[in-house]
Order: sequence, then structure tokens, then C-alpha cells
Amino acid sequence: MVVGTGIDVIEVERIRRAASQQAFLERVFTENEVTYYKQRNQDAQTLAGIFAAKEATAKALAAGFNGISWRNIEIMHTESGQPYVELRDAAKERMQKMGGSTIHLSISHIKTLAIAQAILVE
Repeated sequence: MVVGTGIDVIEVERIRRAASQQAFLERVFTENEVTYYKQRNQDAQTLAGIFAAKEATAKALAAGFNGISWRNIEIMHTESGQPYVELRDAAKERMQKMGGSTIHLSISHIKTLAIAQAILVE
């Protein structure tokens, strides 16, 4: 059963500009996410997709980022490139309180936009 859902869309250029600031990368993204971004030749579409996925996940947790740190939500990828979510601390606690056990995640992007959808299920 679906417990929560979230969707987010972001302009790639906005993330490209923000990513030029190291403080932005350190505040919003985990070390693993930054490493993945760098392995993808610092492709702004990749980083925008991760950003949108974090936002969509926070919305699925029905909290936005109220009490949840950006870094409590980590977007990882399988070897084939499929994205998945790892939750920590407050985000993980929130999911458990909602009765959720799994988050299904989808990310897509074009040259100018990235979009992500997160579905929290029991």
C-alpha cells in the first residue's frame, strides 16, 4: 500500500550554478553523491536529478525538510544505473513512523530540466 508520494522538478541550470560553490555541495549532497557526480564528468543533469530525488523523497515523507537534513536522504545507484534511496537518522525515523518500508524512485532529465518521483510503500 502507498504511504506517501512526492515529485519534484528542477531547472538544470540552477543546479549547475549552485554546484560551482563547494559549500552547496557539502551542505546538500553526501560524499557518495558527490563522487558519483564527479565520475559522471560533473554532469549538471546528473546532479539535478539527485537533487530532485532528494526533494521528492522528502515530500513522500510528508515532512519536506522540516527536521530532516539534506544529507539524511542519500541517492545511490546500482551498477546498472538504477537509482535508490538510503535514509538515515531523522529521515529513516520518519519513514518508520509512517509505516513505510521501501521507497520506489524514478529520475529523468533532459537538457534543461530534471524530475524525480518517490513512492513510499508499506
